[in-house]
This record gives sequence, structure tokens and C-alpha cells, in this order.
Amino acid sequence: MVAEGRVSTGVPGIDRMLGGGLLPGRPYLVTGETGSGKTLLGLRFLLEGIRNGENVLLVAVDEPPTEIMENVRSFGWDLSAIRTLDANPGTHGLRRLADVQEIRSLGNLKSMATLGAEGRRLADSGDEISIQSVYLKLRQQMSGGQYQRLVIDSLTSLRKFALKASSDPQAERTEVQSMFRFVSEQGVTALLTSAPANPRILTPEIMLSRGEILLTRKWVGDKSVRQIKVVRFRGSAHDLERRPFTITLAGIQVG
Repeated sequence: MVAEGRVSTGVPGIDRMLGGGLLPGRPYLVTGETGSGKTLLGLRFLLEGIRNGENVLLVAVDEPPTEIMENVRSFGWDLSAIRTLDANPGTHGLRRLADVQEIRSLGNLKSMATLGAEGRRLADSGDEISIQSVYLKLRQQMSGGQYQRLVIDSLTSLRKFALKASSDPQAERTEVQSMFRFVSEQGVTALLTSAPANPRILTPEIMLSRGEILLTRKWVGDKSVRQIKVVRFRGSAHDLERRPFTITLAGIQVG
């Protein structure tokens, strides 16, 4: 059950682990290896917002929106009301993404219902994306403050593009920090997916996010074992245990 003044993740078991849900208007990390369920949790979070009559935004970086729709088709989820910022340009030849005119051609805000089949994998267009370009596009779309929920999937890919574009790690850290501060200032409850953080390195996302949900997956014999843990959650008591979870046609189920 979601506690008063909290924001539901869309997964009752995770809400219980968080002491009743997320604290509103704050950015959180969802970390885990590829295939651990991060995108699924992000979509469930957005669909819960739609169910509550909220405006929600997905920034799709790892996969084109059309591919995301195909991946969740078996769940029977209706993603048509999710507004989507596609970070896959779908065109080649863009050089200086800091240029505002080129950023505008990075892909328009669309609903999942109006997306065509033109989605393109990042492997084909990774050199056309940067943290700065996505950040500026995000600022443009969120300037009216109309969104209550945001998912960026994923921060890991954005960091890779930043390092590819510049050999200066400090520049990459500054870009991540700027984006996190912007999201924090918007009053939007946000999930940013990422590969597991290195606990020995204090990254901007660790410093600026208000909590972290870790999803793990390992094989025991021929069986996939999934677990979830709330690594940290500022401003609230929370479950400290690592709990098992499964992915079924109903989505993520804890316990």
C-alpha cells in the first residue's frame, strides 16, 4: 500500500520496501546489469503515473521506442499515453551537437501511439548523441513543468557517449551533474537507470540522487535468480534486506 505523500513505483512489493513509496519530486537511480529488469521497472513506474492521471516522460537512449514497445508486447501493457523523447536521431552526419539547431533535429517528442517503425539502434548512431544534447532537449521539453514523472533509460549509455566525445573525465562528470541538478529542480519524480555503481568511486549520480534500487540477476544451474535491494533511500526508513523477485506476465513481483 502506498503511504500518504508518497509516489508509487507501480510495484507494490517495492513500495513496501521503500516504506510506502518514493518521496515525490526527487531523482532516484535504478541500477543493475543488462537484463536485470531496469527498463521494465521504469515503464511500470510511468504507467502507474498515467493510471493516476499524471503526465509522464520517457527519454529512450538504450533502445528505440518502437523496440521498447515490442519488448513489452507480451505483458499486454498499453504504452500509448507515454510521451517519449527519442534520443536516437535516426539520421547521420550531425557533427557539433552543442549547436542548438542540430539538437532540435535529435528527435521530436512523441507519444508511443504515434511512433512509426523508423527506430534505429544506438549502435548505428551512437556518435550522434551526447549528454549535453539530451540535457538541452530535456530542458526544452520540460520547461513548462507539466510532467510529474520522468524516466531516463539509461545514464550508462549517456556517459559512454560523453567519454567517446571527450577524453576529459571532468567534463563528463560536469555534464552528468548539470543534468541531475536540472532534474532535481523540476519537482519531477525521476528514475534514471544505470549499470551498478562502483562503491569506491563517488560519482555525481551517487551524490545527487536521493536513493538507489539495485536489481541483480544470476544463474544458479539452469535457473535465473533475481533479487532487489534498496541500497539507500534518503529521508526515509526502508527495508535493508535483499528480496527475491520474479518477472511474470503481470510484471515485476517481489517475494
